[in-house]
Amino acid sequence: MFDLDSYLNDLITNCRTAFGDRLLYVGLLGSYLRGEAHEGSDIDVMLILDQFSVQDMDQYREILKRIGFYERSCGFICGRDELLRWNPLEVCQLRHTTKDLFGVLTDYLPSATWEDEVNYVKHSLGNLYHELCHRYIHADRERNIAAFHGSCKVVFFLMQNLHYLESGCFIITKKELAADVSEEDRRVLKLAELPAGVDFDQAFSALFAWCQSVFTRLERVTRRECPVRLLTVDERAAALELAWKVFCEFEAPDYTSEGTEEFKKCLTDEAYLAGLRYYGAFDRERLVGLLAIREQKRHICFFFVDGEYHRRGIGTRLFKRMREDFPGQSITLNSSPYGLPFYKALGFTATDSEQTVNGIRFTPMEYK
Repeated sequence: MFDLDSYLNDLITNCRTAFGDRLLYVGLLGSYLRGEAHEGSDIDVMLILDQFSVQDMDQYREILKRIGFYERSCGFICGRDELLRWNPLEVCQLRHTTKDLFGVLTDYLPSATWEDEVNYVKHSLGNLYHELCHRYIHADRERNIAAFHGSCKVVFFLMQNLHYLESGCFIITKKELAADVSEEDRRVLKLAELPAGVDFDQAFSALFAWCQSVFTRLERVTRRECPVRLLTVDERAAALELAWKVFCEFEAPDYTSEGTEEFKKCLTDEAYLAGLRYYGAFDRERLVGLLAIREQKRHICFFFVDGEYHRRGIGTRLFKRMREDFPGQSITLNSSPYGLPFYKALGFTATDSEQTVNGIRFTPMEYK
């Protein structure tokens, strides 16, 4: 009898013995993660090694054979450097559908934006649409019927990500997803469960019409704006957490360790935080953008947008909303090297050359 916990423990133990410190990560994916596995389901495991080679593949294959259930072993194995340069369109799916067992996956994923996730769904939808059309026209009816079930299985992953774009909630299991989507989505999701002999023409027409509708839904998603407003006192802690998250993802690489610690200290320094006015951008209940300005000096201390929401005009709307409260007044800020292009596009100009203070590189800028 297959015992998942025992299998995974054996796998990790054998891999640590074989690869030593070169083993960076082991994670669980697929139906076993979702609690939807049945007898004979693939055992999907993700493995990341440092300096991955063909010899490592040979060694990993021997490990899988040794611990048993080799015919069901599956998953994703790669080297650290390859994953760090992976297509960002797939990052959202990997991040949400992998459970950390050894190591932390996000340490090895490239940065990805909300726009990348939109493009992932567009790419997946385009592939499914083309597959349906091409096979319907160029293959005989028997082949269409035989392949239709596989096409319907793809819908689950497409709908997972579409629902995430529309709701901000990534749902792992099919059962929970079916309970949270519209009736039309639910019917299409269940096409993969239909028994043999079902009316193919009716089922095919339903899936094809759904694909057509998703193109329109994606257009609405890309045009949806995140509202901007003043934050309440209770929301400021979440705003500072967002500032630290985005800083670590995008700006910390430009700073020394001293500079990173200095920025972290600012987030908890009551004297530094006193007198700030906070503006936030929201995607439903989720805070995705922050601008905090020192009211008396009209100096912007924090200006961050969650990486998933870059290139959606959120930073521009935050700045315009702040300007409504400071009409005609000059605004200053210190820009990191990463933020310079954005601030110049807003209309800021440098008032001095780049400086470094306490390990933090910045350029003083002003908006008049």
